[in-house]
Amino acid sequence: MKVYLLSAAGVIFLSVIVSLLIPEGKLHKSVTFVMRLICIFVLIQPITGLFNIKESGALTDDYFDYQYVSGVYSDHQSGQLEILLNKEFETETECEVKVDYVEGEFKVTEVRVGLKENNQKLIERIYAYLDGLGYINITVYAKSS
Repeated sequence: MKVYLLSAAGVIFLSVIVSLLIPEGKLHKSVTFVMRLICIFVLIQPITGLFNIKESGALTDDYFDYQYVSGVYSDHQSGQLEILLNKEFETETECEVKVDYVEGEFKVTEVRVGLKENNQKLIERIYAYLDGLGYINITVYAKSS
């Protein structure tokens, strides 16, 4: 309530100052009208909270295809992880990063890395590297030819 009163007083004070500084004429009338509208909107702001037409979260859920966006993120993250592992370990990999929309944000939920060679030490190093980066549900395996 204190924040509301301070903001309302600030807007009214600003409106008075602006109307005193603007010279008389067409511009004065327009600016005064706009400042009065802003004051009215600020003053009726608490009243609009009484009418809960629709929650803001429910409104945005209708407009986004989270499964599609998750797929795009997954494809991009998979490609970037392949590039990173190629630079770090100088080996060819096939990465699959699964990104899901969980609790209001996109999160990596699974990482699968397939190696073209069967090298247990390399598999362990890559697993430790990904774990150090904060990935979860990591699977590193040698692909069969």
